[in-house]
Amino acid sequence: MTTTIGLILLSAASARAHGAEMFLGSTAANAGALGLSYDFTALNVVTSTVSLGGLTLYTSVFPGFEWLQDDAPDLGLFALKNGTPFSMQIVSITAGASIKFGSVTLKAPGDSTVVGTTTRVPGDHVHPEWQLLLPDGVTGEYTVSFKVTTTARAYSESPVYTLVLTNSMEQASPTETPTPRATTTPTPTATPTFTMTATKLPTDTVTPTATETEIPTATPIPLAGDANCDAAVSAADLTSIVGLVAGDSGPVCGADVDADGQVNEADLVAVTDSLFGS
Repeated sequence: MTTTIGLILLSAASARAHGAEMFLGSTAANAGALGLSYDFTALNVVTSTVSLGGLTLYTSVFPGFEWLQDDAPDLGLFALKNGTPFSMQIVSITAGASIKFGSVTLKAPGDSTVVGTTTRVPGDHVHPEWQLLLPDGVTGEYTVSFKVTTTARAYSESPVYTLVLTNSMEQASPTETPTPRATTTPTPTATPTFTMTATKLPTDTVTPTATETEIPTATPIPLAGDANCDAAVSAADLTSIVGLVAGDSGPVCGADVDADGQVNEADLVAVTDSLFGS
């Protein structure tokens, strides 16, 4: 099983050579509109991460956001001031697509989050996780239109850019769904039969009435991996966790297997391993 993470740091020189980054700058020195340099006509391939319960999650961490350290006349952009915060805001997005920054998921027009703050650390940049959550066998191209904004007064927001995600060109083989191991039901052991002789009590004997003591009901502890709250861990819980990882809302119960306060790919791997083995 493949797992991915929300933030990755790469070599700036390598990223620029391979077109893996969207380079951020402004249209004028210390002023102007924010702008990105990237080939937005290219198809950005997402590959299958997990496929269970009739749904497949496709992900990629490319492209990322990298801010220029120096003016780049060849890109038509100027380096932003050190300490400039910038955010990504969704303008339109195809159903099934989403973008995840750590624990924040953007999947609807108007959704926005802070991406980062410019520094003077060479190669410093941020990679979101681009996601497609689709029914098994469905392929196509999905668009994400967004703009880059900032609270810095020196700059204005960028134009709208449209990035195309596709799962129809992935080279990786789809994730196979493991076959659950057979479970053997043990044969019950015969229970020996005991013959009891009744003893007649005297008619004047009064049998005391027992006083019932009410036992308080303990609050059940969620079962680790039980995401759908049915008190069992099954393939249905994997489907629920896939949705939670992709940003869907719903019951959590025991979906946070490692109890770190969030439901992520690590919990998905833990539940899969518990059901089907490592």
